Amino acid sequence: MVSAQRPPIESHDVHSERLMRDAWEQLERGDRLQASEKGWDAVAHALKAIARRHGWRHRAHAHNSLIAYHLAELTGDDQIVILYGAIESLHVNYYDDVKQPGEIRVYLNAAADLLQRLAAAERGLGAAPPAPTYERRPH
Repeated sequence: MVSAQRPPIESHDVHSERLMRDAWEQLERGDRLQASEKGWDAVAHALKAIARRHGWRHRAHAHNSLIAYHLAELTGDDQIVILYGAIESLHVNYYDDVKQPGEIRVYLNAAADLLQRLAAAERGLGAAPPAPTYERRPH
């Protein structure tokens, strides 16, 4: 039996905003790993919020990349894809711990820029934008 997905207690938008604030606080405390992961999570939750509002799939990690690319295609803002790729390095840093605080600061600024671009992209979508294509990727 498949159960319906329950909505989060807080909206993905609220999570995104809180996580971005937390990322900056963690960086100021010197916790590079938490700053990195929270910056990444802020973007992931923003993408989930957009997908949820438009009825797009958003459960898998790979869906984030597809949604970001789709938004870039729909709006013509290639910076969404470029910034998303950069922000993924924050997620990697959580596991590898190779970035210096100054690098993380640059990436958190990029995350803030991406969050603004995502909000602007969604505002320009219209009432019923087409869903991303969730094709299987070659291995």
